Amino acid sequence: MWVRCAACACSAAVLLSVVLCSDDPLPATEDRYEKELYVAVGSAVDVPCVAKEGTVGQWRLNGRVLVTGAVLFIRNATLEDGGTYTCHDLSGGLQRTLSVRPGYPPSRPEVRCWAPSYPLKAMCSWSGEPEPLLPTHYSATSWLGKCPEVGHCGTHFLERRTDVQPCHPVPGLSRHCVFETRQIFSLEPYFVNVTAVNPLGSAFALVSYLLEDVVKPDPPVRVRVKPVSARGLSVEWAPPPSWPEPGIFPLKYTVQYYHGSKESARTMGPYESKSMVLKGLRPGQTYFVQVSAQDQLVGQSSDWSHLANGTLPSR
Repeated sequence: MWVRCAACACSAAVLLSVVLCSDDPLPATEDRYEKELYVAVGSAVDVPCVAKEGTVGQWRLNGRVLVTGAVLFIRNATLEDGGTYTCHDLSGGLQRTLSVRPGYPPSRPEVRCWAPSYPLKAMCSWSGEPEPLLPTHYSATSWLGKCPEVGHCGTHFLERRTDVQPCHPVPGLSRHCVFETRQIFSLEPYFVNVTAVNPLGSAFALVSYLLEDVVKPDPPVRVRVKPVSARGLSVEWAPPPSWPEPGIFPLKYTVQYYHGSKESARTMGPYESKSMVLKGLRPGQTYFVQVSAQDQLVGQSSDWSHLANGTLPSR
């Protein structure tokens, strides 16, 4: 059960104008290096091109002089307005290079957490729309909290019982993190805070959950299918390697199989063993098989495993 405890989003005043990466004045003859101008989509841009000794210059985009000439003026910025703009004096000398980068402030992250390595670790992922399209930093923390009633946790009720711990990035997976779980079978929820920050603003989401509600193993591995008779297929599999203690926290398994269209799939189980036999099948047909796993007492079923297949002999 998910409980949305609190969420907010905020953005800088850039929504009405622009954000510059530096407060230095733009017109400096010796200052020709490129600077970035982060612009919120829908906002206005108004930047003068001042050349030598305060004389008026001209803006160019891809070598073409802009209609607005001495002023880089965009009334309602779109993504197509992004690019490298150059400020020149009237003799063509380069005075300033400006990289205009339109984008969006972060939206409130949509956070999802699950425990594929119960009871040792939990994992969270998040997404947001629209994509910021700008460099955005994400940070995540977790702690075991307390609320007056499970399912009714406002931030004003929150009491942090343990130290806040970081949710560590997962190598190779963007917008994912993993953290250690310290208590099981607790009626007090875990809280996870995800914060997104970029040059145009920031946003955060705070969610809570009971650990046992989000137990979700990874799919079983090494699924193998082989014929054992003209109408029978043996199916074998192994528990997910990320499940740390299958002897202490045993899994149960469900088998899905079909031939032809997946819409005709049937399920069998659950099974506590790591093998079973499909019987009464059609000779000469190829069957496709997948297996899912679930803790025997709590949580959710895993996603289905990769497809395996086996072909029965013809009579």
